[in-house]
Amino acid sequence: MAVARKAVEARPEIIPVNSCDLSVTDAPWAWAEDNASAVKRFWNKAIVDKPALFNGPVLVMGQHTLSDGCLTGEVYRTNYASFLYCKDKGLPADAGIRNVFGCAVVRSADGHLLFGRMAPYTATSGRVYPMAGTPDPDDIKDGKLDIEGSMQRELLEEAGLSTADATREPGYLLIEDAGMSALCAVFDFDVPSRDLKARMMAHIDLQDQPELDEIVVFRRAGFHVHHRMPGFARTLVQHLLE
Repeated sequence: MAVARKAVEARPEIIPVNSCDLSVTDAPWAWAEDNASAVKRFWNKAIVDKPALFNGPVLVMGQHTLSDGCLTGEVYRTNYASFLYCKDKGLPADAGIRNVFGCAVVRSADGHLLFGRMAPYTATSGRVYPMAGTPDPDDIKDGKLDIEGSMQRELLEEAGLSTADATREPGYLLIEDAGMSALCAVFDFDVPSRDLKARMMAHIDLQDQPELDEIVVFRRAGFHVHHRMPGFARTLVQHLLE
C-alpha cells in the first residue's frame, strides 16, 4: 500500500548581498494615510491586549532593487501602529512596503546558534529568532537606513553583546519571506554556547522589561521544529547548521 507523504514546505531563498543603499524619504506612506481610521481601531484593541506596546516612529522599505550585490531602495517613516496593522493584514502587495530589518546571528565557538525568544508582552511574543528589530529614526545615518548600526544596537540592547567582541562574516544573507526582507549577518564569538547563553541571560535578568525572556541554543538543524519561528529564522538554522 502506498504511503502518503506530507509535502515539504519550500524554504525561502537566501540571496548573498554585499551592501545596502537605503535612502530615507520624506514622502508619506500613502497606504497608511488611506487606512488611518482602520489603523486607529486596530491599535486601540491591540493596546488592550498588550498595554506595553508603544506607538513610536519606525521605518519601512518601499521601492527597491537588487543589483550587483547591492540592495538599493527607499525607506518611509511611519508609526508602529500603521506598521503593525499592515503586518496583521499580511503585508499586502498594495501596501507597497516590506518589513526590512538587520538581523544579528550569534554563533558560538562550538558552532551553535543562539536566538532570542520574545517576551509575552511584545507584539511577537513566544517567537524565536536572531536579535533583530524594526528600524527606527535612531538608525538613520546621513539620510540613509544604517542596517549595520541597527543590528549592533539590537544585539547590545537585547542580549548585552557587542559586535566588537566578535568576528563578522562579510556581507549579508538576504532572506525575503512573507513580506519581510531580513538582512542577516553572522557574528562569531570565541565563547562556548553555554557560557555565551549565561552572559546573555544575565543581561536579560538585569532589565525591568526585557524584550526577550529566553535564549534558545540551536546545536543541530532539526531543532527548529520545536519552536515558534518565522520562516526566515528556520531558513537560517537549516542553512547554517546543515
